[in-house]
Amino acid sequence: MTKTIRDNYVGVPAPPVLQDDPWFGPAIKSEKQMAYEAMLKEVQYEVEEYRQYWTNEPEDIHEVMYGIATKNHNTTLHIDPIGGSENVHR
Repeated sequence: MTKTIRDNYVGVPAPPVLQDDPWFGPAIKSEKQMAYEAMLKEVQYEVEEYRQYWTNEPEDIHEVMYGIATKNHNTTLHIDPIGGSENVHR
């Protein structure tokens, strides 16, 4: 049995869902890819619901943390004023 070039070729499999390309435009998706994409969105939604249910973390957690951090002082401007080295000689 002789080996051919085809036997040595190792290809890269196509991704499960094609992404839009700025050069070639919108990707043309098969029904299987569209179903897979819909399933991924559903799974992400369920994961997010599960996380919120078990952690009780609010949607605006970053705003809540910022509010806690700046509760006593508006910002750190009283410690380190804007301007940096420009304010050294004043």
